[in-house]
Amino acid sequence: MKRFIFALLVLVVLASVQRPVLAEDDKLLQVCATLPDLGKLVEAVGGEHVEVTSFAKGSDDPHHLEAKPSFITELADADVLVLNGMELEEGWLPVLLRQCRNGWVQKGADGYIDASSVITPLDTPIGDIDRSQGDVHAAGNPHYLADPLNGLKVAELLRDRFAKLLPKHKEDFEDNFKTFKAELGKRLVGEKLAEKYDFTKLARLFEFNKLTKFLDQQGEASLLEGWLKDLQPNWGTKVVTDHKLWSYFSKRFGIEVCAELEPLPGAEPTSGHLKKVIEIVKEKGVKLILTVSYFNEKHAKFVSDRTDARQVRLAHLVGATDGDDDDYLDMVGYNVKQVVDALKK
Repeated sequence: MKRFIFALLVLVVLASVQRPVLAEDDKLLQVCATLPDLGKLVEAVGGEHVEVTSFAKGSDDPHHLEAKPSFITELADADVLVLNGMELEEGWLPVLLRQCRNGWVQKGADGYIDASSVITPLDTPIGDIDRSQGDVHAAGNPHYLADPLNGLKVAELLRDRFAKLLPKHKEDFEDNFKTFKAELGKRLVGEKLAEKYDFTKLARLFEFNKLTKFLDQQGEASLLEGWLKDLQPNWGTKVVTDHKLWSYFSKRFGIEVCAELEPLPGAEPTSGHLKKVIEIVKEKGVKLILTVSYFNEKHAKFVSDRTDARQVRLAHLVGATDGDDDDYLDMVGYNVKQVVDALKK
């Protein structure tokens, strides 16, 4: 009898965690996103059925965000939490989840969406990890949204999860996803090629410098437009980055990262290490130094002043610059344009 009562109490507690979102199809999903990139993807897919709060701002270093009391309040009222994952928020999100007392957004609940669950990670460490290696992420490099095809994967995940929470609006989420995907295809390869081919496969051909040959064989090289057309003449461009942030971006767009200004992830650059970077820049003909707003620009300047490599500031998050990067696809486009324009100089 005692076991029966205990089991009943457990069911009551679990039921109290569940929110009536499945029944209330006309309500707006209250969504908390850890990053503005994720917030914009939520808006693109959720449309009129979501209200979004993004914790990080574009200028923030998402590794080290201040856990504000207002974030706890937002999480306490949220139906959904969308996080980047891969340990990016490890320094500040767990305390918010503990204090918000909202079971609906805890790990394993229907309202908990780890966007990294659909991503194939890069830079995954091999062997044992310790502090001597710097701020290494055991699950892999967490900056995957710099690659727009990963943004597409996350958008697809959001479509499926929102449809589960608000099944009445499943078609709306599907239509919104298709609109997002079509716009991405148009910006990546141009409207004509995106309509005829699976543009994600064209992007993978570009990654291995095989797209031009394929389009030549089809007699359609002249149809290539968008980001890949802009970057095609510069495929294989060598760069240095300040933080190991551009692995996904560089892989997608045919850019070779030769070194980082940080001697280890999260470690302050030393003069000795920067001198080694200068040697690499000169030896390999590095053309650009990719930087972000929260990284001290003096280190990039130190290298740039002593080489022919130009500094190029990119947007690591939506809203990170004063440029045209207030939307997810605009952010990617801004970064592509910054690279292309810098290579023209």
